[in-house]
Amino acid sequence: MKSLIMLIVTMLALSCSQPEIGNIVNSALTGDRTVPVLIASQTQDLHTIRLTFSESITVSEVRLEKGEASWQRTDSRSVQITSSVPFSASEAQNLFIRVSDMAFNSSAFLLSVYGKNNDIPRLLINEFSSRGTRTQPDRIELEIRSDGNLSGLCAMDGTKGNENSSFILPDLDVKRGDYVIIYWTDTPQETVSRNSDGSAVYHLGAGSSTGLGSNNGVFVLYQSAGLDDDIIDALVYSDGKSSTFSGFGSASVEASVRELAASGQWTGPAADCDEAT
Repeated sequence: MKSLIMLIVTMLALSCSQPEIGNIVNSALTGDRTVPVLIASQTQDLHTIRLTFSESITVSEVRLEKGEASWQRTDSRSVQITSSVPFSASEAQNLFIRVSDMAFNSSAFLLSVYGKNNDIPRLLINEFSSRGTRTQPDRIELEIRSDGNLSGLCAMDGTKGNENSSFILPDLDVKRGDYVIIYWTDTPQETVSRNSDGSAVYHLGAGSSTGLGSNNGVFVLYQSAGLDDDIIDALVYSDGKSSTFSGFGSASVEASVRELAASGQWTGPAADCDEAT
């Protein structure tokens, strides 16, 4: 018994001067060997991002690719990080963070971070064509329903993690009644035309070399390309031979459909691409 007591005292003494040994000792005494896991990342605006972990944490280090970082705990499992330089809504930058739990188990994460443009207008997917030609490529039309700015809006062929390709819209001020046509083609273009009522039609090229799925697919608009951001609008389409959950011919498309259905973002049958305008 005296030997065991002496061993514990010696280990505790070593832990005071050597943090790595202290972590091992504390983990051994508590039985906790599980490292913190990042479960949510959500940008708040162009300067702040909130990270949530699987357990209570302390932050030991935060580094940004651009600018200086400050942070504060919003609760025991979450931290809000503020950058001295605005995050770009259309171009990712790296964020490094190291955290540890109450048993001194530590984790480090390297994230790609986008700023969140809170001036995104109300909009919806108005029309689409998934059977385009070389001269009339696949395209998605967006109807703008309030004034705003499109910087950082993410158009995606599929849901995040299941996408085939994506396009981040540029810094573009729009007015209610305007339209945006995104051509899903590898030929970039950016032109503006006018309707008879004076509203603007913005023509943008997504730079995709694959195009949309001809007979089956999922198209989603996210507020930003960052993690865990809200869906603004979504489209599920097929040639009429697919149910809501199966028969789409692609594992990634079916996974996207299931995700949208589970979150309530799409209900009922798929839109019929034979009737698409």
